[in-house]
Amino acid sequence: MTTATQETGMKQQEFEKLFAQHGEMVYRAAYSVTGNKHEAQDIQQDVFVMLIDQGRTLEFTKNPAGYLFRTAVNKALESFRKRKRRKETDDGLEPLLGVPSHGNPHQDDMRERLRLAIAKLEPEQIEILLLSVDYGYTDFQIAKMLGKTRNAVAVMLHRTRARLKELICREREVENR
Repeated sequence: MTTATQETGMKQQEFEKLFAQHGEMVYRAAYSVTGNKHEAQDIQQDVFVMLIDQGRTLEFTKNPAGYLFRTAVNKALESFRKRKRRKETDDGLEPLLGVPSHGNPHQDDMRERLRLAIAKLEPEQIEILLLSVDYGYTDFQIAKMLGKTRNAVAVMLHRTRARLKELICREREVENR
């Protein structure tokens, strides 16, 4: 790693600092979308390897956290959709957004419905939703992170929650037919 990072512009110390500061956030973002800890770890690794491969330095963006979060969500969404197309399952599905599973089939079913509905949202909607729900950031903090106005974030968050509710209700109606 030392040779690769030095050749591409980011020193090993800078890379380790960036990973230490944002590695957990990248993992959590990926896990929140995929619901699979192994996929989330792979995505976390891919995101940081991509920085090295592209020759990025710490100055590549004014907002590294926002950039890394967005990249993780996009990669996780892509991975989740690929897995669903292949109809693969993960026997070790862990709960979305840190909610503990108590073996309740209804709760597990709802988590899966939520995960499927989230996968149908636009990446920007997923980002804002996860930053709000999973990380507990305020509208103002999210706006600052993503370079938007607080009002734009609040409106998008409201619309995203409404769309999520619509998707889940529609799925429930289809199943009840």
